[in-house]
Amino acid sequence: MKIAILGSGKIGGGLARAWAKKGHDLVFGARDPADAELTALCTELGARATTMSDAVASAEVVVLAVPFKVLDDVIKAAGSFAGKVVIDCTNAVGPGMQLIYGHTTSAAEEIAHKLPGARVFKSFNSQGAENLANPVYDGERATNFFCGDDPAGKQLVKQLVEDVGFEAIDAGPLAAARLLPR
Repeated sequence: MKIAILGSGKIGGGLARAWAKKGHDLVFGARDPADAELTALCTELGARATTMSDAVASAEVVVLAVPFKVLDDVIKAAGSFAGKVVIDCTNAVGPGMQLIYGHTTSAAEEIAHKLPGARVFKSFNSQGAENLANPVYDGERATNFFCGDDPAGKQLVKQLVEDVGFEAIDAGPLAAARLLPR
């Protein structure tokens, strides 16, 4: 599967490492594709880096693994997400760990409004990055929730959750993102 990852930090890098082991075609979208740390990560994984807009345009799945506070800038730089499966890994929390959105909407639902034609899902936002390397404890796979509204997209997201090593739990429609642990 061709996956664009916007964000090469602990979550983006951790997901990329897991997916590289499963043979996925990975591209990082970055403000600076020649960044030394990103170049080293790409060399490690056999991935490549390009602009955010080129990464999104070339991918089937787009992963948003950036701090929530920069999300609007990333969306603007990335261009159109129409037709893409988009996995929102962000957590919309403000100072003092206060939720930016309450229980009447969620970051994922707000992102869906900003990305017309995209198939938005919420996942990979409730576990620590250290769990991405090996989410098995005492022989049991840790669970990872995902939610979204598109049935075909759900199958892709479920497969990607399982490719990391988690037990994939379908939490229902995108509105369920309001209730997923953050």
